Amino acid sequence: MPIITNQNSDPWIEKVDQEKKLKDEIREEVISEIKEKKRKKLFTCCLLELLFVILVLGGIVTAIAKTGLIDIPVFSKLFYEAPTPDREVSTTPGEEKKFEDILAEKIKQQIKVGEKSDTGQLNIALNFTEEELTGFLKAAEINEDYPFSNSQISISSDGVEIFGQLKEFNQTFLTATLKPEVVGEELKISFTKISIGNLSLPPAIGNFFINKFLKDQLDSIKELISKNGKLENIELSPGKLIFYGTLSAATLTK
Repeated sequence: MPIITNQNSDPWIEKVDQEKKLKDEIREEVISEIKEKKRKKLFTCCLLELLFVILVLGGIVTAIAKTGLIDIPVFSKLFYEAPTPDREVSTTPGEEKKFEDILAEKIKQQIKVGEKSDTGQLNIALNFTEEELTGFLKAAEINEDYPFSNSQISISSDGVEIFGQLKEFNQTFLTATLKPEVVGEELKISFTKISIGNLSLPPAIGNFFINKFLKDQLDSIKELISKNGKLENIELSPGKLIFYGTLSAATLTK
């Protein structure tokens, strides 16, 4: 009769079983650790994305609050303070005139007191005070499509500052500093600074405001100058803007 031995009691088999059990335990630990790392990584990514969204939204809300366009609780108190012009410029009520009218009057004055050159042209220097230019803006305020009220112009050697309050947003002010110059006998305007409320904007945005609100006025000024002579230079001094140029012989005979 053959003898049946218990294979489970074989030391070699027991060793194999133990090794297999140990490998299974190690594999489970590795899998568990990988899953835990994935969960942590996912949580970290979600947290970073949430922080990024919060920062972006916070930046947008802060920027809006700085403009004064909308009163945002907490943010407006922290980030907005109504701006003021470089200095206040006042005009006499009822004496506001269009820039084209002021320019025509000054040209006539120059013709009366000036002397003709050998070429029949007249060298002129047209002086405009910041009060006169502010009156130009005040005259434009009566137009319904003109967006500003309480507007003014102040002049320094560094540039011309335009300051105004947006009609549709009582707490919002536009401040723009521009530098006029003559390029190829044409009047060119470049912005060095522009801001809405306390929010600074790229100067290039000033071109949009020129094209939208001042294009017609500038075009009429250019046309008036070209018809009567040529513009040679512009000088800025505190409170004053001076145009240098010549009047054509045809203009002098009118």
